[in-house]
Order: sequence, then structure tokens, then C-alpha cells
Amino acid sequence: MSDEKRIESIDNPDFNKWLEENYSVEIEEYEFPSSDVLYQMSYDSYLEALERYAEDPKIKLSRIEEKFPSPIAYYFCQAENNYQNDHHRLDLLKSCWESIVFLLFGLVIGEARYREFLLKELGISWKTYWSDRLFDKLTIIENILDYTTKSGILFNCASIVSIETLMLIKKLNQERNGFTHASARTSAQQKSLYNELYPQLETVLTKLIKLEEVTLFRYHEAETPLYPRCEVFKGASMIGRKEILAIQKDNYVRILDHFNQCSIFAKVFNEVFCVSPFIHYFQEEHEPNALLCFYKKKYSGKYLYEVVSKSLNKEFDPNVFDLMANKLRELVI
Repeated sequence: MSDEKRIESIDNPDFNKWLEENYSVEIEEYEFPSSDVLYQMSYDSYLEALERYAEDPKIKLSRIEEKFPSPIAYYFCQAENNYQNDHHRLDLLKSCWESIVFLLFGLVIGEARYREFLLKELGISWKTYWSDRLFDKLTIIENILDYTTKSGILFNCASIVSIETLMLIKKLNQERNGFTHASARTSAQQKSLYNELYPQLETVLTKLIKLEEVTLFRYHEAETPLYPRCEVFKGASMIGRKEILAIQKDNYVRILDHFNQCSIFAKVFNEVFCVSPFIHYFQEEHEPNALLCFYKKKYSGKYLYEVVSKSLNKEFDPNVFDLMANKLRELVI
């Protein structure tokens, strides 16, 4: 056994759950948790299995569908399993790719605002933050990651997306013409293009596996302030669910003035911060659950959003986002 600090079984709840779901240990009428049995009987074997779990590509893909923020998980699952034809499948792949950019942009900007980084030092104009170009969003993400890395500043998002991975995303962004003109291609050409682009997207997603540590949510109610009941957007299913999330006291104090049902928040590892207006929500009157939506561009004095899982754009009045937009503006200008 290695001289390194011993890993505790409780440190790997997802792996333990996976073991118990896939391997049973039964003796007569008694059933035992397979993770506990493996850990207690052979610690080294437990570590080897944990390593295989972390690196197995099939397991990683299932983790994407089950644990990633819902926009990415939903489109990835649909492209894999629920497409109508080759054109539709390619369109779903495009939506998954765009969701990666929109999501990372909202997370990175949200955390930078939460940590009150002086973004004006990046030299990027205020107007660029509201650009509809994915290239501009990726450039801002890159500049912030570069700034935090070189400055040695704590930044949770840097543990999720590295500069190296961002370069792969930018490369995939260059394939946009292939997506855009897909409707003009034959079915065989669309299938060929999908087979060409899918491995690139899969590589990016596996390198972003720590997105499973991100929980997007909307506050619902709370009997105890530090344990609010929230509407959680996680995994491929668009059926909303409510969960109780724990928030650390000092974190809660910092977000108290805007912690309400009007915004979308992200819990990244153990810190919570707001990601609106770039990631927001839309809820129709007859629907019990909200849907996430991504900011696309300014349009006729409104903010135009794309609603996840629907072929639908939604307009919002900019004053809905005054509080969070003004906080960001103070750091940029």
C-alpha cells in the first residue's frame, strides 16, 4: 500500500454508489454494500477500481448524462439517443456545443463578479460582454482564466476548465460553418459531419468532467436560511426536481441581498454565486417547472434568450437584471 495519506471511503460517494448499483454482495439472506466490502477487504483493490472508474470512457459518458448541468446533459443525451434524422442529430450536437460555451461563460463571469475581480484590467470593453459572438465569450473566459492563473488567485472555475481544454473548445468553435450549413448537405454528408465532430465534442466533455461538481439552481423556499429548498437543473431529464442545498454561512452573507427566486445560481464545489443575467430561466404559466435559458444578444431594446430544450426565444426587459448587471459593470468600466 502507498505511503500517501489514506483515502476515506466517504470521500467518494459517487463511486461508492456506482459500485453498489452495479455489484451486489449477498450472503444467504443478507446484503452488504459492495463499496464497504471492497474497501475493508482490500484497500488497494478499492483504489484500483476507483482509478478505473475515473478513467473509463463509458462511465464518463454516463456521468455526463446524469450529473452535468442540464443544458449540456440534455442535448448530449438527445443527440445520442433521441434524434429524428441526421440533420436533427447534427443540430442537437451543435446545441450541446453551444451550451458548453454559454454555460462556461455564465459560470466564469458569475464567479469573477462574486469575487469582485477588477475586470477592467483585462482591457475588454463593456459592450463585448454582451456580444452575440461565441468567439468573444471564449476570449473573455480565456482572459479571466489566464489572469487568475498567473495571479495565483483562488478561482473554482479554473479547476473545471483549463486553458488547454479551452483551446479545444475554440477549435471546435471553428467548425461552426459545418454546423451552420448542414441543412444544405445530403443525409450522408450530415452523418459524415456528425461522425467527424462528435469525437471532438466527446473529448471536450470528458476533459470538463468536473462540471459534475456544478449545480445550477433556483431558490424556492427555506425553513432554515443555510439549507434552502431549491429547483435543481442537473442531468439530462428536464423534469424539475427540488433538493435541499447547504450553503456556508459566510457565503450566504455575501449573496443575501440578491438570493431570491428572480435569478439562477450555481453551486461550484462548496461556493454559491449568481449566474444571471447570462444564465437565466423561463417558466410558462401552465408549466410546474422552470426551464433554463441562455442570453444570446440585445435585440430591439430587449435581451433575447434561447430556452433550453425548446425551439423558442424569449425576450426580457433589461431592467429585470439591473442589480447583477450593475455589479458587473462596476468591475468592468
